[in-house]
Amino acid sequence: MIARPVAGAPRPYTFPDFVSHRLPNGLGVWLVPLPERELVSVHLLTDAGAATEDEVQAGAASLTAQLLVTGTRRLDAAAFAETTERLGIVVSSESSWDSARAGFVALGQHLDAGLELLAEMVRGPRLDAGEFERLKAERLNDILQGRAEPGRLADESFLRELYADDVPYGRLSAGRPETVEPLTVEQIRAFHASRYAPNVADIIIAGAIEPDVALRTVEQHLGGWTGSGPGHRSIQASARAGRRVVIVDRPGSVQSELRVGHVGIDRDDPRYFSAMVMSALLGGVFGSRLNLRLREELGYTYGARCSFDPRRAAGPFIASAAVETDVTAKAVRELLGQLDRIRDAPPTETELAEVRDYLVGVFPLRFETTAGIAAAIEPLAVYDLPDEWWHAYRSNLEAVTVSDVHAAAHELVHPDEALILIVGDASKVRGELAEADLGAVEVIPAD
Repeated sequence: MIARPVAGAPRPYTFPDFVSHRLPNGLGVWLVPLPERELVSVHLLTDAGAATEDEVQAGAASLTAQLLVTGTRRLDAAAFAETTERLGIVVSSESSWDSARAGFVALGQHLDAGLELLAEMVRGPRLDAGEFERLKAERLNDILQGRAEPGRLADESFLRELYADDVPYGRLSAGRPETVEPLTVEQIRAFHASRYAPNVADIIIAGAIEPDVALRTVEQHLGGWTGSGPGHRSIQASARAGRRVVIVDRPGSVQSELRVGHVGIDRDDPRYFSAMVMSALLGGVFGSRLNLRLREELGYTYGARCSFDPRRAAGPFIASAAVETDVTAKAVRELLGQLDRIRDAPPTETELAEVRDYLVGVFPLRFETTAGIAAAIEPLAVYDLPDEWWHAYRSNLEAVTVSDVHAAAHELVHPDEALILIVGDASKVRGELAEADLGAVEVIPAD
């Protein structure tokens, strides 16, 4: 038998230096000069994510962001596309829970023209009624298509069953059909007018730039941007009480999608690094405890994983796997057993070192492109993290100890309070799940 190669020590890496400014209109400017690169990536963030929506208009943030790349007041969709092709730039726009982002990637020589177009996109989008109806129809079809796919249905159902009824996190950030369908282009225009403003925005430029020149270019195109956005709402991420077992019934399914978890942590939690290492050890890398037990030892699944999803408020902690129907109850018991084990049995020094060194070793890979570096600045702007966050990231990972992981597991993993959600054939799995004495079993239809 050939021995597995021993991993070497992680190579040194230093995150690029950057500078930040605040324009008189409130716009934050982050500049990351990378003189050895030819490309420049520009990300303009606004506090216009799903957390800013009224729940009756859930989905407005996502549709507004998508519409930014369909034209400006000066350029219709065809002219807009022609302009981007002529400049050789790739534009994009999207939203998440905590922000919306519009941006582009271009050669450094096209920064000025690209920023001019980006300013038009954000300050004066066309928000065409026809494009809106097209994108809304695509969004509704995507939601319905997702509910026809077991994995996506499990993800959406888990959120709905995990959070209390009045918590926005109980849905996808893109909205629900019943909130997307009634949306009008007038509501989208009102959302844009009230939420896209310089005082709640930041622009990040990474790549082939000279900081002084880039700052003057930003001032030229965005310094005159006016308005004031109200910012995001405060979300209290409360969960439904107690352990529950919920089967989302899909008659005829040959597999069961498992989702087990509970409310996790927010982005400011002081246990962030301990939690990240602990969740990686439990289910974030191929050699994690969940994957080794459910895949390698028992052969129940092609992969088992878990993770935290920290947001401004506490996002979910989820462990997941897809298993054959006839081992559903066994797989749930084994998964819960690993959650108990991570609380009760601290990792060995060797186990921790392997996971920690992996996280430290792959750290630089996310920064291979200018877009990756620009994206890394985003959490500093959105969550007001310290400037030295990425400079200290590796050392913060390396500082996590066995006792830190054990404490994080004990404090943050709660099997007795977990929601156990299964998407599968209820007629085949309900009996064994009831016999497993995991909690009261509920069955709900897939629709």
